[in-house]
Amino acid sequence: MKRLIDRFFAVRTPVGRLWTILLGAIPFVIALAIWVWITRGDPSFRRGGAMMPQPEEVAREAWKLLGKQDSRNVYQAAIASLTRVAKGFGVALVVSLPLGIAMGSFARVGALFRPVSIIGGYLPIAALVPLTLLWFGTEEKQKYMFLAIAATCYLLPLVVKSISQVDDVFLQTAETLGATKRHLVTKVMMPIAAGEIFDATRMAFGVGWTYIMLAELVDAKEGLGSMILIAQRRGVPETVYFVVLLIVAIGFLIDKGFSIVGDQLFPWRRAR
Repeated sequence: MKRLIDRFFAVRTPVGRLWTILLGAIPFVIALAIWVWITRGDPSFRRGGAMMPQPEEVAREAWKLLGKQDSRNVYQAAIASLTRVAKGFGVALVVSLPLGIAMGSFARVGALFRPVSIIGGYLPIAALVPLTLLWFGTEEKQKYMFLAIAATCYLLPLVVKSISQVDDVFLQTAETLGATKRHLVTKVMMPIAAGEIFDATRMAFGVGWTYIMLAELVDAKEGLGSMILIAQRRGVPETVYFVVLLIVAIGFLIDKGFSIVGDQLFPWRRAR
């Protein structure tokens, strides 16, 4: 037994693919078992309360929402939410990439904007909801601008860090070969930091996706967050649970898509 425990807690020992899958599945199996246990029996006497549905009830609701009867609603809601996140993400990229590269490349530009970046890092994202409502109203612009500001607060420091971590040896070598300032930025620092910047944008998109509920909190005509709010008001917890799981599933698939693209763009990083 001691040998088994020592082997399980071995420090940085490689884990095979099969064991990775099996060990990763254990928390989900335990969570599902607890869910079944606290929701078994009559709704009025469930340990989780009458408003906590059973897994099979959520599965039936998912089948109905993804079926022919209600398919337009859930699919259109997912497309609407993804469109909002993509718009906000696009605005965040336009702001964060050039500003972050400039801050990481030029010390005085970094000193100029660093206080703003630090303030953004400590800004509670939920506080942006009332602020963006004051600035942009309640229409569509407020929703994607909220996501844009939230993603920028997360992405900008990561872009600056990626550029700043480029080793001075590369810069000195390029200067020896006659590189100009423009070449140092565009031909040395940006290509070397490109992989890290891509990972930062990948995480920023994921962060934006997790904030979709806050973005659609006020006056959202469609979207997954809007579906959750409507289902909550109507007392349909099965829909709430299903849409939350759907948001997680879509986020996971998007992240895997980014990962595949990253492997194609930066194949040398897989050898690390």
